[in-house]
Formats: sequence, structure tokens, C-alpha cells
Amino acid sequence: MSVIIKSFMGIFFFILIVFLGVGMIQYQTEVNQATNYQQDVLRELQNSDFSPKVLNSCILTGTKNKYEVLIDVSLKDGSHTTYTKNSLAVHTEGVVAAYVTVLYKSRLPFLGVETLNSLRGFAR
Repeated sequence: MSVIIKSFMGIFFFILIVFLGVGMIQYQTEVNQATNYQQDVLRELQNSDFSPKVLNSCILTGTKNKYEVLIDVSLKDGSHTTYTKNSLAVHTEGVVAAYVTVLYKSRLPFLGVETLNSLRGFAR
């Protein structure tokens, strides 16, 4: 009888470890995808010389991918303007740098843990 109980406990703990492992891999995949997206946004902004069309495209693509993208641009005169999905860019003359923030949610489904994370970077 004790062999049966030990066998079932072993199988239970093995399955628990497998589900936790898969959850951690999924969590890390979500983090990697968000990091890659943030790096793509920074690269696109730099390559386009902060074009409003590219800036808006990055924000809207992020929204489609369930990211919230905030782009705070610094102008030559020292002022700042923040662009989000609710206030898109119209013109970006005089932009010297952009501070990009990508907000995203990541989860560990088996444990029911969900966190709001942010990634920040500069484009010049």
C-alpha cells in the first residue's frame, strides 16, 4: 500500500514541476518578446530620424501586440512631448532624442501570478 502512495506522490510532484517549468519558460518568452519589440522601436525611431509616421506606427503596432508604448521626445529647445495611443504625433521637427517606455503584462499561468512590467530606452 505504501508503494502505491509513494508512486502517486512522485507522479504528482513530477507533474507539478513540469507545469511550473513550462510556465517559467512561457513567462521568459513574454519578457523576451517585449524586449525585442522595445529594441525594434528604438532602432526604427533612430533610422527614420523620428518620423511621425514611424513613431505612430510603432505605437499602434505595440497596441496590437498588447503593449502600451509611450514615447517622450526631447526637442532642440529643451521642451518635451509625450506621444501615446491617445495622442499620436503630427510633426516631429526638432526632435533630438526620444525616451521610449514599453509597458506589458506577463503571467505565470499555473500560479495565477500576473505582473505589469516596463522597459525603458533612449533613441538619439
